[in-house]
Amino acid sequence: MLLRRKAVKAMGRYLVFLLVFALALSCGTNTFAETKADGWTVTKQMENFRNYPQDPNFFPLVVWLQKPGNAAKYKAAGINTYFGLHMGPKPGQLEELKAAGMYVICDMNKEALKFKDDKTIIGWMMMDEPDNFQFKSDLEVNGKIWKYGPETSRVSAKDIGEMYETLKKEDPTRPVFLTFSCGIANDQYPGRGGGWKNKMYPEYMRSCDFVGFDVYPTADLGERYLWFHAKGLDRIKEWAGAEKPRFNCIGTNFTGNKRAPTPEETKAEIWISIIHGTKGIVYFCHNFKPKFQEAALLEDPAQLANVTKINAQITELAPVINGTNYDGATAASSNEAVPIDILVKNYKGGTYIFAAAMKMGDPTTGTFQVKGVSAAGKVEVLWENRTLDMDASGKFTDEFKKWDTHIYKVIKK
Repeated sequence: MLLRRKAVKAMGRYLVFLLVFALALSCGTNTFAETKADGWTVTKQMENFRNYPQDPNFFPLVVWLQKPGNAAKYKAAGINTYFGLHMGPKPGQLEELKAAGMYVICDMNKEALKFKDDKTIIGWMMMDEPDNFQFKSDLEVNGKIWKYGPETSRVSAKDIGEMYETLKKEDPTRPVFLTFSCGIANDQYPGRGGGWKNKMYPEYMRSCDFVGFDVYPTADLGERYLWFHAKGLDRIKEWAGAEKPRFNCIGTNFTGNKRAPTPEETKAEIWISIIHGTKGIVYFCHNFKPKFQEAALLEDPAQLANVTKINAQITELAPVINGTNYDGATAASSNEAVPIDILVKNYKGGTYIFAAAMKMGDPTTGTFQVKGVSAAGKVEVLWENRTLDMDASGKFTDEFKKWDTHIYKVIKK
């Protein structure tokens, strides 16, 4: 960790840091620290997760349950992490992902533990969607077996806690990831175990280091619910606490009971998620209708090009996105039914504003007010080949089409 030291004052800060760090380790908590260098501030996990990438330029761009044989293709699309290996890891799979330069979050088994000292594995996954109704089955975590099924309707928070402790006892150097169903955002979702109530979520979320969920709006609900990604991420922040990293799954090609998202809708889902604090985008690339496609994204040229482009943009802005939030701007919408949600960051003297037209998915005009401006200037709209005029008070406006997103860079004078 890089720290600026200035005589005794700086040494004092350093000693305080060591004390806080030691206490965090002794308590086993998921504390976070701020690292400051070269004008940016990035929030990252403490070194007790030393096998998780400690790089401000790293933002997890993940594929769910894909064959390692496609790793090179996903790497070319800007993916940097695999999440899950079907019935694995099996012999040879982790070597294949390592050769492709791909990280992985996977189950802990004998094969995975051979890589315990290898940074290819960056996290451990627990079971998916414990809030859902469970078919009768056995679940094994690092050699220990839990039985669950219709008798209990869902996996209990107690069992999740035991699984978590089993993983942490074996390896405290990597975070444990836990994913929930779309019920995080959709209160009408019928797939959760009998008697489920949202007040149960906080108890479950205590037993993980990263907490996430999936929701596929166009496949199950309709396009007007793209904003459910924001709803779910905001709820996790409320239920798990702001300090616990959250992530979400986005279906690139999943048709469900309705239809797959268009590239434009996928773009909106991704940037809405980043605006609402996701610490990782997990792409669900499967499709089941009219035929099963595990890697449907790779078979869809338009969506693949779209995701590849967005991944490149996220990677370019990773140190900005990873930075601490900045109270440097506000936004207002001309259409009350379409609020404009923003995320504001300060990086190397520039104010970055990530903005999305929300809720009803209709057009609107956004009015932005940037703080600390003393003279008129220009606002660059990233990747759109245009600039906007900003007046001497720091105000500028822009148009938003249906589910539009824009990213602005303001250099204040």
